[in-house]
Amino acid sequence: MSITTLAWDEEALKRLEKIPSFVRPMAKSKIEQAAIAAGESCVTVAFMDANRAKLMGS
Repeated sequence: MSITTLAWDEEALKRLEKIPSFVRPMAKSKIEQAAIAAGESCVTVAFMDANRAKLMGS
């Protein structure tokens, strides 16, 4: 579980909700870890789009 919780903008949260519930916690953690590594303070749809391949394990 993540000690640091990042802010999420409304659109990014809506996109997160579209991820199946059984993998959503893992996806959220992976997205937050990538955002922290990139120096982001807020998860945005733009960040998710720009890092989609990396986040999907490709």
